[in-house]
Amino acid sequence: MANSQTLMVLVLLSIFMTRSHSKVFKEQIFVVGNDVTLWCTDNATDVKLNEFIYVVWNMSMQGKKCYLGLSHKRDDTCNDGKKLNNTSFSLFIPNISMEDEGYYLCDLSYKGGSNAVNISVSVTRLETQLDSENGQRIAVCKATYKKTQPTLHWEPALNFSFNNTSVKKVDTFFIMENRVHLPEYVTISNITCVASYLSVSGSVQHKSTLDLTTQDIPNTGNFGTLGGSWQIIVISIGFVLSIIAFLAIYLLCRKLKHISALKMLCCKSKISPPAEDKPPQPADVEEVEPYASYIQRVNSIYNSSAELFNA
Repeated sequence: MANSQTLMVLVLLSIFMTRSHSKVFKEQIFVVGNDVTLWCTDNATDVKLNEFIYVVWNMSMQGKKCYLGLSHKRDDTCNDGKKLNNTSFSLFIPNISMEDEGYYLCDLSYKGGSNAVNISVSVTRLETQLDSENGQRIAVCKATYKKTQPTLHWEPALNFSFNNTSVKKVDTFFIMENRVHLPEYVTISNITCVASYLSVSGSVQHKSTLDLTTQDIPNTGNFGTLGGSWQIIVISIGFVLSIIAFLAIYLLCRKLKHISALKMLCCKSKISPPAEDKPPQPADVEEVEPYASYIQRVNSIYNSSAELFNA
């Protein structure tokens, strides 16, 4: 009995020792918005379906851990659009985002051996923009990343009078920005920003092309633009013209008021004062002597004449 158990252990040990085992570590960098495929083995045809036992992808992403597996049935705890290929055992990530950044571990087991691949996934966003400040055109390149810091340069290399690179942290991400002043006369129609990333798997480059023929220069918040400068100039001119118009109206009103007062003062002597209202004069009526006075006067004359006659 003991001999049979020992024989069984030796057989299992020999089977285990004859299986091939491989462990690989990779570092891969992708751009936001791209569809990505992660491979569990360099040559999936080496694994025959009749020898396949199981495959599982364990993922540790930003604030989330889940896995996708395939054995007798498919297991998916991610539920975020990632898909496991049944034949190549690769992992498909549609429209990769910054939240997909993390570590992806694939464990593939088959009768002839096993593969283990640990992939560090970095996701970056690369964008370019044409800016302007005080009439000077500026090419801007921005790379957003979380783990792997890139180096930025432009192709083709021009005679830039100003070239500055800065890095700032926003929440949990870093933003590297490169600004170059373009020559006054540029004969090319576009310029390309190149972001180079150094990783264990080698150097990776991502590119973003900037069109230099565009006439619409965006007005961005922290970038000074030609459009913003013209707006300030127009507002200032309008303000000054408003003040000038107000002063002109004010002085004109004062001048008109002064002329009116002077006119009244000079012409006062030439203007005859209005006639005063007088009460109406009664019409000339011949004075009528009262009848009694008339009789008395006549009688007096008559008596005087009588006395004179009798004398």
